[in-house]
Amino acid sequence: MKHQDRITGAFTTLREQMLSLAERITGNRDDAADAVQDAFVRLWQQRDRYDSRRHARGAGMISVRNASIDLVRRNNQHGDVPIEQVADTIEEVNDNERSLAYQQVRHIIDNELSRNQQMIIDLREIQGLEFDAIAETMNMTAANVRVELSRARKRVREIYRQRKEQKS
Repeated sequence: MKHQDRITGAFTTLREQMLSLAERITGNRDDAADAVQDAFVRLWQQRDRYDSRRHARGAGMISVRNASIDLVRRNNQHGDVPIEQVADTIEEVNDNERSLAYQQVRHIIDNELSRNQQMIIDLREIQGLEFDAIAETMNMTAANVRVELSRARKRVREIYRQRKEQKS
């Protein structure tokens, strides 16, 4: 199978899941579509690296996640905040503690976990995929996915508690 077929096939089969992941991160469908497109371009430029469709799918989900985060960061630097996010922010002011906790947990996930653990958490917790689907995407067994997810959750809890105790 040609390298471009692997990339194109991965994006074709996972496009809706990628859009959903990107939309959850960016906050709107237009930015999500941009992030998915950016991810596709990034992977296309490195298409020789992927030896299987499964590998390309896993890399595709990671690339979409990273492209979405990059887009959010760029928008925040330039003050380009969509009106939907402004409305959501007003509602979140009443629930500031929960929002802060979520941001802290997200920061821990993004900066303290391995790439595999980050992707497994995103696929399971954000996308809601079953263990078998994650295992296929990640080229792992379902049992390994469960173990990695458990380890990742435990690590996030430990770090969160440590940081909370340090602040007190």
